[in-house]
Amino acid sequence: MSVTVVGFSPSQASKIRWHMPAEAAFATIFGAAVFAAVLWLPVVLFDPDTLWHITVGDAVLAHGTVPALDTYSFTMAGQPWMAHEWLSEVILALAFRIGGWNGLMALTAASAGATAGIVAFYVRRHMRIDIALALVLLTVSSGELSLLARPHMIALPALALWTTMMVSARARHSAPSLWVLPLMTLWANLHGGFLAGLVLAAAMAAEALFDPACRPADTIRSWGLFIVGAVLAAMIGPHGIDVLFFPFRLMAMHDLAFIQEWKPLNLGAIGGVSGSVLLALYLGLTGRFQLPRFRVLMVTALIFVTMQHVRYAQVFAVMAPLLIADSLRSARPAMRREWAIGGAVAALAVVSLCFRIGFPMAQPTEGNYAPAALASVPDDLRHKPVLNEYGFGGVLIFSGIRPFIDGRADLYGDTFMDVYLAVARGNGAKLDAVLCEYRIAWTIFSPDSAVSSLMDRTPGWHRLFTDKNAVIHVRDVPAGTAACTAPPTIRS
Repeated sequence: MSVTVVGFSPSQASKIRWHMPAEAAFATIFGAAVFAAVLWLPVVLFDPDTLWHITVGDAVLAHGTVPALDTYSFTMAGQPWMAHEWLSEVILALAFRIGGWNGLMALTAASAGATAGIVAFYVRRHMRIDIALALVLLTVSSGELSLLARPHMIALPALALWTTMMVSARARHSAPSLWVLPLMTLWANLHGGFLAGLVLAAAMAAEALFDPACRPADTIRSWGLFIVGAVLAAMIGPHGIDVLFFPFRLMAMHDLAFIQEWKPLNLGAIGGVSGSVLLALYLGLTGRFQLPRFRVLMVTALIFVTMQHVRYAQVFAVMAPLLIADSLRSARPAMRREWAIGGAVAALAVVSLCFRIGFPMAQPTEGNYAPAALASVPDDLRHKPVLNEYGFGGVLIFSGIRPFIDGRADLYGDTFMDVYLAVARGNGAKLDAVLCEYRIAWTIFSPDSAVSSLMDRTPGWHRLFTDKNAVIHVRDVPAGTAACTAPPTIRS
């Protein structure tokens, strides 16, 4: 397949006839393949926090406004809360309305496929197919750690597209076009990761400032104008300037590492990120892999933040190949079969989607979804205060139950999180205090949690329900009686 471009010399047209289909076909192959595969990965629905995001999105659609106060928990009801991912939550809610669990799978698959396609398109533009293939495979393998139906996945194509625009501008020795700025507005309303885009733009400006091919005065003016425009573009939304400070407030929480997605990355296990780091070390130490100093610093910074928090594995997966692609520029002969392969894989993706629609996903029943446990809770008890495990917060909100705590760590803050973590780690005195102070009527925790064991030995409580996913305890007597106000029991 070829494309004829009017206004170019025969030699130029010949190059474009091969180059454009090569990179577009390569992007089609990987984008369609990732889309087709993700449609069938149950891990996409592994995190029930997806459910509270859907609930918030439904509220925005129903009321036409973005919530500014908490209305979902009973412990923080009425407190200020920033729904900074509101646009992603609306998209998730619409996908769930239209297609149920299948809709969430298709949305996540489309986002993952689009991201892989954007990365594949750019790296294939700059290098031969074997190197491009290796880079995109590293992207796919590194990005699977957070492959969930959550706002960060909805925003992932924006990260890929923004990074492509930044590195393309540097390759041209110019600043990005101001027409790129609406992408920042979209990204900032999808997810707090937009801050990585602003940092990348500043890093690229610094690189340009020290580039002999760029005039310092022109660089400061053009890149400065773009960065100021990007900051202003990020503030276009319901939260205004506050959206710029939210990521810093979140990252300042000392209890953040308790949350699974914010835990440090385990580089001891071989995976996409650890494999990429080891490969980079090998190629660098053998002298086969050389990058400009600024790009080395950028990739090193990406590795560092990924080691700090597992969530950044996807940022690394997308940005690292794009940052090094033009530095590894190599002869890139076209493969005449690329479009044929791309067409076949695209057809496979369509077939995969049809089968996914034909075999609808049922509601997950494992882990923190615990549908049987929630079904056992009487209606009158559902409206009374509950002490729940952190992971059950999403499904409780989705079920119309106000939780003690949920996935919105930014709402609860370190002080409240400290209390919850003390309880979750088996502090009996803290548990007694929380049960009384909040007039807890029932609890729901996983069977192997310390709290479930403590509740079994707490006077005035008994098990209402038990299965492999959850244990529910209820009071024998109403909260506020002598059983509640008695001194904490000492447990061995």
